[in-house]
Amino acid sequence: MPALAFLEEVAKDAPAHLGRRVVVIGGGNAAVDSARTSLRKGSEVKVIYRRERKDMPAIPEETEAAQREGVKFIFLATPHRIVGDENGNVKAIEAVKTKLGEFDASGRRRPVLTEEIRRFECDSVILAVGESVDPDFCAFLGPEAQ
Repeated sequence: MPALAFLEEVAKDAPAHLGRRVVVIGGGNAAVDSARTSLRKGSEVKVIYRRERKDMPAIPEETEAAQREGVKFIFLATPHRIVGDENGNVKAIEAVKTKLGEFDASGRRRPVLTEEIRRFECDSVILAVGESVDPDFCAFLGPEAQ
């Protein structure tokens, strides 16, 4: 589910059907807000971010507070695929380990995919990625995505 839609539903006191284990994809404020909100709703939460902590655009104090509250952070990883069951329910997410390459236009080192894939069991995935197009990600997907 998209992070902003999730946060909007929670703000309206709508029931959040997250399950016991939630993975949030992203490193900005929406990702950290979604993680903390999911934690407060009773879920175990992991945040997957493709760079290092120091590169996260989220407010550092918010990230530190999330970690103190129990959110687990997985750095240097990027989503590979979401694994579902025969009924379309989320079972896990696979993430590719990244390493840092050359500096990009943002002034941060570009994440480079490795061959190592890790699997994280989960019941929900919240997507908290930027609203703008990431040219590195589009290049990775190939010309049909651009």
